[in-house]
Amino acid sequence: MSKNIRRASLRVVNLAGTGLDDSIRLPDDDDDDGQFPGKDKEEEEYEMRQKGSNPPDLTEPSPIRGRTLCFFGPTSKIRLKLYYLLLHPWTEPLILVLIIINAIILTIQASHSLLLSPSQNAPTPIKGYFHLWEDYVLFVLFVLFTLEAFARICVSGFLFDPEIRVSAIKLANSISHPPKHIRNPSQPTFFSKALRSDQTDVISLPFRLNISHAHEKVHRNVPYLRQSWTRIDFVAIVSFWISFILAMTHVERGTYHIGAFRAMSVLRTARLLAITSGTTTIMRSLKIARPLLTNVAYFVVFAMILFSVIGVQSFKGSFQRSCYLQPTLGESATQISNQFCGGHVDPVTLNNTYYLQRNGNPGNTIKGYICPLGQVCQEGQNPYTGVESFDTVYFALLQVIIVASANGWSPIMYAMIDAEYFVSCFFFIICILVLNFWLINLFVAVITNTFSAIRSDTKKSAFGAAPLGPITDEQDEGWAIVDGRHISQNNRLKVVYQYTRWCWVFLALASLVVQATATATMSDVHQTVLDWSELAITIAFDFEIILRVLAELPAWRKFFAHGNNWLDILLAIGSTIIQIPAIHNSSVYPWLTIFQLARFYRVILEFPRMKPLMLTVFGNMYGLANMTLFLMLVNFIAALVGVQLLRGDMDGSNTMNFGQLFNSFLAVYQIFSSENWTTVLYGATDAELSLGQAVIVAFFLSCWLLFANFIVLQMFIAVINENFNVAEEAKRGKQASDYWENDQQRPIDNATWMRKLNPYQWIKANPVKVKVENLPSNLVLPMQKALVQDYQIPSQQGSATRHLPSKSLTMLQQLFVGDMRSNNVPLANLRRARHDSMALQDPIDEETERHLEILASVNPENASTQDINDLLYERRAQKADFIRDHPTYDKTFWLFSQKNRIRHLCQKMVKPANGERIFGTPLSNVVHPIFQLVILLAVIGGIVTEGIATPVYRRDYFLANGVIRGSWFNIAETVFGLVLVIEFFIKVIADGFAFTPNAYVRSIWNILDFFILIGILVNVSLTLMFVGGLSRFTRALKALRALRLITLIEKMRDTFQSLILSGVTRILDAAMLAILYLIPFSVWGVNIFAGLMNECNDTSVQGISDCTNEYVNTIYGDSFGFLVPRAWQNPSPSTTFSFDNFRASLLILFEIVSLEGWIDVMSVAMSITGKGQQPQTNVSQVNAIFFVIYNLLGGVVILTLFVSIIIGNFSSETGTAFLTQPQREWIDLQKLIKRQRPSKRPQDRPTSLVRSWCYDRAVHKHGWWSRMMTFLLIVQIFALMFHDYALYITFNHLTSHVDNFSLLITFMYVIDISVRFYGLGWNSFRANGWNIFDIAVAGGSFVTTLVVRFGSSSFVIQQLQKLFLVSIAFKLVQRTNSLNKLFKTAVANLPVILSLLALWLILFLFFAIMYMEVFGMTKWYSAETRTQNYQTMGSALVMLAFMSTGEGWNQYMHDYAVEYPRCTRTTSLINQTDCGSTAWAFSLFIAWNLLSMYIFVNMFTGVVVENFSYVFQVSGGAKSITREEMRSFKKIWAEFANPKTGRLERSRFVPFFAKLSGVFETRIYPIDYSVKNIVAQCKSDKETHVWSSKDATGMDLSKLNKALSAIDYAGVRKRRTTYSRLYHEASVSYHQGTGISFTEMLLLLAHNKLIVDREALVLKDLVVRTETNKLVTDLVNLDRVRSLLRMISLRRRFLAHREQSKRIRNEQQDIPAIVVDAFPSTPPPSTRDITSPRSENGRTQHESWSPTPSPLELHPSPQLSFADSAPRSSLQRARRTSDISMLSADIGHSYWRDSSSSVTDDPATVLSSMQNSMWGEMMLEAAKEEEDI
Repeated sequence: MSKNIRRASLRVVNLAGTGLDDSIRLPDDDDDDGQFPGKDKEEEEYEMRQKGSNPPDLTEPSPIRGRTLCFFGPTSKIRLKLYYLLLHPWTEPLILVLIIINAIILTIQASHSLLLSPSQNAPTPIKGYFHLWEDYVLFVLFVLFTLEAFARICVSGFLFDPEIRVSAIKLANSISHPPKHIRNPSQPTFFSKALRSDQTDVISLPFRLNISHAHEKVHRNVPYLRQSWTRIDFVAIVSFWISFILAMTHVERGTYHIGAFRAMSVLRTARLLAITSGTTTIMRSLKIARPLLTNVAYFVVFAMILFSVIGVQSFKGSFQRSCYLQPTLGESATQISNQFCGGHVDPVTLNNTYYLQRNGNPGNTIKGYICPLGQVCQEGQNPYTGVESFDTVYFALLQVIIVASANGWSPIMYAMIDAEYFVSCFFFIICILVLNFWLINLFVAVITNTFSAIRSDTKKSAFGAAPLGPITDEQDEGWAIVDGRHISQNNRLKVVYQYTRWCWVFLALASLVVQATATATMSDVHQTVLDWSELAITIAFDFEIILRVLAELPAWRKFFAHGNNWLDILLAIGSTIIQIPAIHNSSVYPWLTIFQLARFYRVILEFPRMKPLMLTVFGNMYGLANMTLFLMLVNFIAALVGVQLLRGDMDGSNTMNFGQLFNSFLAVYQIFSSENWTTVLYGATDAELSLGQAVIVAFFLSCWLLFANFIVLQMFIAVINENFNVAEEAKRGKQASDYWENDQQRPIDNATWMRKLNPYQWIKANPVKVKVENLPSNLVLPMQKALVQDYQIPSQQGSATRHLPSKSLTMLQQLFVGDMRSNNVPLANLRRARHDSMALQDPIDEETERHLEILASVNPENASTQDINDLLYERRAQKADFIRDHPTYDKTFWLFSQKNRIRHLCQKMVKPANGERIFGTPLSNVVHPIFQLVILLAVIGGIVTEGIATPVYRRDYFLANGVIRGSWFNIAETVFGLVLVIEFFIKVIADGFAFTPNAYVRSIWNILDFFILIGILVNVSLTLMFVGGLSRFTRALKALRALRLITLIEKMRDTFQSLILSGVTRILDAAMLAILYLIPFSVWGVNIFAGLMNECNDTSVQGISDCTNEYVNTIYGDSFGFLVPRAWQNPSPSTTFSFDNFRASLLILFEIVSLEGWIDVMSVAMSITGKGQQPQTNVSQVNAIFFVIYNLLGGVVILTLFVSIIIGNFSSETGTAFLTQPQREWIDLQKLIKRQRPSKRPQDRPTSLVRSWCYDRAVHKHGWWSRMMTFLLIVQIFALMFHDYALYITFNHLTSHVDNFSLLITFMYVIDISVRFYGLGWNSFRANGWNIFDIAVAGGSFVTTLVVRFGSSSFVIQQLQKLFLVSIAFKLVQRTNSLNKLFKTAVANLPVILSLLALWLILFLFFAIMYMEVFGMTKWYSAETRTQNYQTMGSALVMLAFMSTGEGWNQYMHDYAVEYPRCTRTTSLINQTDCGSTAWAFSLFIAWNLLSMYIFVNMFTGVVVENFSYVFQVSGGAKSITREEMRSFKKIWAEFANPKTGRLERSRFVPFFAKLSGVFETRIYPIDYSVKNIVAQCKSDKETHVWSSKDATGMDLSKLNKALSAIDYAGVRKRRTTYSRLYHEASVSYHQGTGISFTEMLLLLAHNKLIVDREALVLKDLVVRTETNKLVTDLVNLDRVRSLLRMISLRRRFLAHREQSKRIRNEQQDIPAIVVDAFPSTPPPSTRDITSPRSENGRTQHESWSPTPSPLELHPSPQLSFADSAPRSSLQRARRTSDISMLSADIGHSYWRDSSSSVTDDPATVLSSMQNSMWGEMMLEAAKEEEDI
């Protein structure tokens, strides 16, 4: 019966999908999170069957259990046969072959192009399903797939475990399901076990790993829908049969147009993703990261919805307004495409007037772009057939997704600027910053960190089952290494080859250079030279291969043991084959020249620093190959879905039309790269809008973008970043070596270059002589120290008497100088501070002092402090001696000595360049910040002046006022420049320029300031000499002012140093590798496309022969025609490009490596029809292969290389590169702890009825009030989400109802805030930042809604109301634990992100001023508009903002390279030339693209990845600290902490520890075994009060014995040890007079409860922590000894008192008494709780002799104190007491000594006696138990 109950319980529990013990059957196989037990008999049989053994005997017990489909029992013959059929070795391979056949048939079916004809508006209806032979094959395949699914369901069940009865389902639904924890990547999984390092067949055969997993699931009877793959199969099979039924009933392509089910049926081919063990590994890695990715996705989607709601509230209806050209000759009005507006010019009054609504009424505001005369601004349809709009939340969400993708967002932004106001751009820029630069990078952080954790856990790459191979050392070229040993050989040919190796490298370079000379117009002679050159070079390399093989003789096999040899053989054979005339003269030859060009890799390896970088990037080639294969397979499956969904619905005018599979593949790959993906989106939705599939298509394409671009693309970052990571096993060794280096004595720095150039070294010393006689020889250094100390900066105590406005000056000081305070306090100082601050020493503190000295001595930061100080003093003394020997050395300009007052004043104003001044006046804390503030204001004033006085403004000013030198902007720039000159002279006077001790040029920041000053002086002087400036260069020097912000502000200097300068060499290495990578592709592009991409501007001609004369061109439709000459020219879809020569090819490939414009270039290549022929859309789609390969290897690998290098720089800078996973978890746990703040709740609940009710509402986070407010919050969010502009236009009265509802909701929020404010009080209320947020948002919403509803509101008030209403939705983050945790973790990145943004803004200002001065007067070309130009500061900044994401930067670069004769040259001072400059355009645009897009944008990724601790918080110790646990801890802290100081005092330690629960519980005994609970459990049921052996004073002693015997004493000992150590460590950390802080207590609990110090701490911290542990151990042992001594003393006093009592009784009695003194029994071996105080006479005070009180305060009632008089119980009889103690006998003292004498025993005597007695053995045993624990 018990077995049946247990089985039933397992069945029911199994419904929850949680792990059980070894009998686990149903873990919701997604995929096998749990670990599996050892092999049983059935598994052994299964393995035997896998090996091809005989089938099992059917007389054996049935391998299947339970009942499936309600009628297939465990004895069903059909089910058994199906079971063995599924486990047959050939079944799974056969099914996978059928899946491959399915993919092949789908590919063949979609290979034929199917498009709409130009005359068709909709596809032709199709009746029935069977039309081609492919349809019959697919039908048969899905019949087989259906039978396979039925067999699996029969064997394993459909949804529930086969052992579950149907009647048990209702019962199971009523059972509360335990929470499903997030999968821990650090825990070993079945997959990590399957990929053991001793596995020989790591690179498995196709599908081998997948087949084994499928057999294992069948063997375990995992239900059909509880497996990942079978769920996908089920969707595919069901979708096929639905589409089949719809087709047969003429519904699918007849009555309706339904392609979704046919598209989902191709998901059966998703099994191809498991084709290799590498791709299977990638999927498993993604599955492990899935919970974290899901949580981040929730957070990102929530942010997107918020931005969507803001967009709806702010921009609904804006895109409906467009300019319409008014008819002049009776034609209809023409809508000007993509010209949005907010008003037009009235043709009568010529004033700006309102736009026209759809009903003809004028609007209420004039805004945005004003349509010129002859045009009208009126409402119509939204662009792209209504898809692009903010009218509803789902359209707005689509626009937010486009903005988040950072591609296609700038046209939307500029369209909104035209429709609304210029300030609208901030919405899109903030959206980009928050979503793309911040939140989307969380996916990178999760993928990178999770995959890194998988690698450290499994010791394998997360991108392949094979371990990473060893990387060849830079000195080992691969020729002479066999089995890791260098083999010395005497082959002469090898010596010859090694001497000629550089010749072959030069020949590889020559081969590429020769081909790079090819052009589209080269002569036949040039072509002949190229052919013969390549033939000769090919023969030479063939000879080289033969020479290398012969050089290895006789061990020729060794040649084939290296990959580079195989690659060279392949290139040599390929280059030789293509020289065959039939191939050489064919059209395929240009493509095959890649064999010749690929030899360039040997040249790249010879460049300095390139070989290590290439080996690092491509070291894990197996992982990169797996990731590339995975990408191609995912794109192939998405292409199959797309072609089934959209094939035949679009015409041929679209390049990406999904007409065939290859075109569909290119379309989904384009979306994967995100470049111009909106073109595919809008084209597909436009075609499907009339067919009713637009929503499905938009959803599919958007989801594919989110998955492909945000997850799959980021996996390339992880796979490259994996190569940069240090191996887990090598990290601790690196930490040890770094610790050793830092611990060593720091040598004195070598002489700097300035010191070497110092002319005073060659000048004879002329010291000031002082006659001193009889000096001891050992007094030199002390005298030098004294000399230096005499000139040190006065201490702060001396200046403390001044009355200073400290707050404002401190802020300025931190701005310009930084934080002068140090957070690192040496332990030696802490020890002295404790010693000085304690008037009365506690007994424990004297012991602590000694250990703090030891801690200070072993701390690496303080170990050699004295030695370093000696070195510094000696250095300063040497400088002082040199200055005294050369009196003019420290005189600036040989005039200003240290006694000069002017120099003293200057020294107070500026900071010295080379450390502190030895002589002179120290920096003033008052004058210096004020002076720096003046400089800052001068710099800002200069930037503002340049932002106002743009070239256009100066032209208009000179036209109005004449050409004058005394213009206000010239004067202002001169004055602001003069301030910087004065600053320079003050610094030079204060400390000298070059050869003084603290010279100006000794600081790199001063050198930068000097160059900036020179540039400003050149600009100002030439501007005054030549009005308007001499040239573009001199005018561009104005921008240098912005760079002074970097050198002026301390935070900017630190950020620039840590983020830019620290990793600049590695970034330059990556840039060099990218350029070298472009070179062979550029030559290859010339070979393939030279002369083939030209086209005629008249699309009606057939080729170059027809491209003559003129043709009529029109602007709007067929109107306004004008003659244009035909021209045969390079294509210019967005940017002008060609492949006609190496330079042009290199330029366009450099442009598209940024993923900008590569789709346009590929589309042109796909339209090539032949040389001299007009292109046609998609006629040569095979040419797209070149660009896909280039994009994959260039745009993906190179860009991700920059990201990986920047992440590596951050890791190296912060030190996390060498941290193990437990150490990362500990650091992130520290971040989590340090973010916590104690709650400020009132200590006592208010007594007032109303206030107590309000207090309860505020405190109870999950009460009915909180739930009600959450419900109202959700209602408010939904109300904001479902705003519909069309509905509001139709029903005008809805606006007032919505305002009334908003007023009601905000009024409820105001009530909620009032309740919480009144209940908590102001001090407690303001302590929570969310409450301040509530006051601002709810109050603002209520006030603005009142104004809007009942008053006349302006535009600003309306926008503020919308902002406040939407901000209320952000409260959902606070009320959702997962969102709150992610939000707090993400916000932790904000300080670094804001610093990076500030530095980036300075560069924005620098480049914006430079762009304005260089291109402010340049004429507009193809892309410039009134808002897209560089004529004003605002437009320039916005242009730089969207170009930072790579949007259209190359098109603007070519536009501003316009030169004569396409522009006008002039020599006028006022009307400057409107020409551009090729040199300036290419220099500035490429510089900004590299600096901003490649470096700064990727730095945001690096910052987020490095600081995002969420991954490790859910896998480390932080996962135990839930939000409720932390709230409980804060509540207990608020109860016991001092309300004035906020710290916990030592007297409150014990009750505080006693009340902790959950993960922080520190009780010695579990709560179930507290005295209160034991008394409650052991109450007697009898009503009698007669004492007996079983019952005493209401206690059932048998129950008591049973309860006490159930205590886990081993666990109690561990808990007691933890408690004792925790108490003593808290005492050590205790600050006298203040207490221990909230954060310190949390860190202390984390050390003792959550982490293992040896694993989690870095070596430097571990050394200090080990010494702290020694201190705590000594204190615990000392406490034990004291407790033991006290126990002995009390025992002897008790025995003496009892003996004295007996003697008194005997003297009082007449009958003589016989007293037998028996020896006491041996004390029990178990160690009692000697840390717990023994209450004396029922007291439990914390006596001085026991520093560690017990957390359990026992207060026995008088009713229970019957031990002496009551009859002995069974427990008491078990232990016999004695009148004479053996300890007393051993010590030699009489036991009748009075109590006073026992107290005054000498502890040393007692201790020595203990060591010679049995108590010494007991102490040793206790110490041993301590060590065991």
